[in-house]
Amino acid sequence: MKTKGQLCNLCGGDDFKLVKETLRDAKEKFKVYGCCDCGHIQILPRPTPQEDKEFYDVNAQDKARGKDIDYHKLYENNLFDTTRHLHLIEELDIDKSSRFLDIGSGYGFFVAELYNSGYKDVTGLEISEQRRRIAAEHSPVEMIDPDINDPDVDIGRFDVVTLFHVLEHMAEPIKFVERIVNLLNPGSIFICEVPNANELLLETCNAYNDFYWIRAHLNYFNEKSLLACFKQAGMKNVQTKYQQRYGLINLSNWLTFGKPQIDKPVFTIDKPYLEVEEFYKKDLEDKGRSDALIAIAKV
Repeated sequence: MKTKGQLCNLCGGDDFKLVKETLRDAKEKFKVYGCCDCGHIQILPRPTPQEDKEFYDVNAQDKARGKDIDYHKLYENNLFDTTRHLHLIEELDIDKSSRFLDIGSGYGFFVAELYNSGYKDVTGLEISEQRRRIAAEHSPVEMIDPDINDPDVDIGRFDVVTLFHVLEHMAEPIKFVERIVNLLNPGSIFICEVPNANELLLETCNAYNDFYWIRAHLNYFNEKSLLACFKQAGMKNVQTKYQQRYGLINLSNWLTFGKPQIDKPVFTIDKPYLEVEEFYKKDLEDKGRSDALIAIAKV
């Protein structure tokens, strides 16, 4: 079907097929479509920049999930991802003197963990006024809010830029990655993690499929579309890896009860079942059917 005035965020095509009739948290205005030319999945109509700013300033995404804005509770619920991302930095053997920029820092959990682990030159960038304010009360790291899409804005150059579950929120993902390229020093690293649109649970659980599509995510990437975005933005040396975040307890909860674990997410289980958990996650990652996808680009 042709959508008047609406184009694919990756290839600019205007021919789409319907993927999902309604979003979980915006049932009236938006639908999910797949581009018939390149296969990229996105929501339409595209929100305006002003609509997005208002959406994030009032922290509408967390409120739509029914979350209490309780820093300590959110810290505990995000600790698995915070630690996982720190381990990724350590695995890449990034020097502790490197200058870091984390885009979409939220409440500042990851940047604070970086700082406390010895990476002292760290800056967080967060669009939500409420999240910046809460982060400033708890984190030693400076939180800024420049419009990095504006070419006249200069925030300097960085050795490492991280983007964890942010690119899917961008109305113009190629231009956004192009801007990130301009923020990187020669020899720098860009790390980007997004939800994986080829996740197996999307196909096997109707309740999860109904829950998955949300107003905040303007794009839904798989490996092909993520690499296409990076290539069009001028990044050539890119490696991808699949990452399964949620474990068997989460799988059982969805298949049995058709509900998420919002109050206390369970990402993994302890011994003596840890080997089974690790096998489950590795199997999904090996098949490219995990819940997350990471791209690591060296500039």
